[in-house]
Amino acid sequence: MSEKKGVDPRAAEVVKQMARKLQDDIASFGRYRRLVPKTVPQFRDIRNIFREIDGLIFAIQERLPDVADKLPPNFGQWVVRQKLNSLAIFTDISHAFIQNPPIALTQSLGAFALLETEHASFTEVLSYFDMLIMEAGIDDKTADELDATRVKIEEVLKMIDELLKSSPKVLQEF
Repeated sequence: MSEKKGVDPRAAEVVKQMARKLQDDIASFGRYRRLVPKTVPQFRDIRNIFREIDGLIFAIQERLPDVADKLPPNFGQWVVRQKLNSLAIFTDISHAFIQNPPIALTQSLGAFALLETEHASFTEVLSYFDMLIMEAGIDDKTADELDATRVKIEEVLKMIDELLKSSPKVLQEF
């Protein structure tokens, strides 16, 4: 069996190492569920951790087509499940934060932009959430648990909509 043209024979091992790091990162990230961020900077730090995990997932998925035959079966589905897991963790954290927002999120001049960004992010997630569940090959029990995440995403969007109504608008040049 010959190697795929241009693919480093060690590429599968690199992907496995990335997967181990992903698993460790998500386990560490899960600990933030117990800590509701009290400030906007704390929330941004948590969002940055989520984005780093998302970036690692993207990097793994990008390499998968070249090394899929050298990885365990259903590895691609496992990666999608990790994406859903990290998304569920971040959704729980976001829900708790936005449900009881600090004054900086409701009254500061930069709050409107942050809220708009979060609204756009969660709207995007909601649009591909069901597709991820199908890709991951989720069983009915897990799908029910993820449905609770979907409901929370929808609630986060509603809460952000309410905060946007009362948040100071971004100053525009004229």
